[in-house]
Amino acid sequence: MVALLRLRARDVLVGMVFLGIFLVLFWPALAWMAERFDAPDSFYSHGWLVPLASAWLIWQRRDALKRLTPCPSYAGLGLLIASVTVHVLATWWRVHWLSGLAMLGSVWGLVWTLWGRAVLQALRAPLFFLLFMVPLPSILLIATSFRLKLIAASLATHLLPFLGIAAHQAGSMIQVPGVSIVIDDACSGLRSLITLIALSTLWTTFLPPSVKRWQRWTIIASSIPIALAANMVRILLLVLLAAIYGPQVASGFIHFGSGVVVFGVALASLAWLSQWLLQLTAPEAATPS
Repeated sequence: MVALLRLRARDVLVGMVFLGIFLVLFWPALAWMAERFDAPDSFYSHGWLVPLASAWLIWQRRDALKRLTPCPSYAGLGLLIASVTVHVLATWWRVHWLSGLAMLGSVWGLVWTLWGRAVLQALRAPLFFLLFMVPLPSILLIATSFRLKLIAASLATHLLPFLGIAAHQAGSMIQVPGVSIVIDDACSGLRSLITLIALSTLWTTFLPPSVKRWQRWTIIASSIPIALAANMVRILLLVLLAAIYGPQVASGFIHFGSGVVVFGVALASLAWLSQWLLQLTAPEAATPS
């Protein structure tokens, strides 16, 4: 059996050639993603960490990969050729997000072609996780962020009277006595939503094999309401502080710090849910001997 991870000098050289061709071919998509990662108020500032996390997941599977026999398959060429074709057309039409997806399709097709279906199956989680580094279309992000801002403003307006503060909504603006607070893109919750979905997906890859598929999907799906609820709490706190101490209090360090604290609470909530689901898979552990 040929060890998959035991590389010879020729293998390294071939790999470097493939890497060079890949970088040249997909440089437009990579440059666009880098620009989106570093953009002010980016929704994908976590994008730089995704390939590193994916590489680490592959490293964690090194023992399983060593037990596999590479079996090159021409079937992967279909996915590889189709992905490269889509990339070329998407680059020509400047549909960058589609070009990014085609780049990932090319990676999957290349793995399938060079090492076979078994290796592709073993690497499905790390390769799937790479999807989180491809930014969604700007028009979709803007529309979703705008909708989330309206929902957040509406919910805050209905909840603030229970805290003894009269509130009125005007679009994405919340008007309380003496103060008007605008829910901007940073407070829409979309950034924390995207990040928490990515983290919950990454977390499910570390769960024991005994955890059922529906439980893994439950953890990922639960990150959506957890992220939205955490952002709602943050908005209520900021509006409450602004109403009591003035609008300047709800900006600067407190604005940033509240986001960090609330996101930490969201992560803790997700961890608690994961632990609860793990207990469901091992009921005998809770039974005294």
